[in-house]
Amino acid sequence: MALSPDERTLYVADSWGEHLIAFSVAPDGALSGRHDFARLAGFRTSPEGPVSGADGITVDAAGRVYVATSAGVEVFSPEGAALGTIALPKQPQNLAFGGADRSQLYVVGRGSAYRIKTLTTGVDRPGK
Repeated sequence: MALSPDERTLYVADSWGEHLIAFSVAPDGALSGRHDFARLAGFRTSPEGPVSGADGITVDAAGRVYVATSAGVEVFSPEGAALGTIALPKQPQNLAFGGADRSQLYVVGRGSAYRIKTLTTGVDRPGK
């Protein structure tokens, strides 16, 4: 899960579902308004049932949402529109922005680690 830059939206991965889920976050931290935020391109039906492989989520300073799925790293606008997928040799599981200016997207999965230089930066939060 991840918070939007203004911390008013909580994004939750649904590994078995077709959508990234979002909740509204009230000033007191209460959650409401659960809804399907974005359709995952990695969603497919397998012999075990539906699966998207959605796992790690991170958000950049502009509010774009990055999700590790079976398709790669899917990127969505703050409104939930699909912006594209970063294809990787192995399925990603988790990701985070890092580096001195938080412009490096670090992605791990299936025994591999990737560092991707981006033109954006991750959210600057205390402790991150």
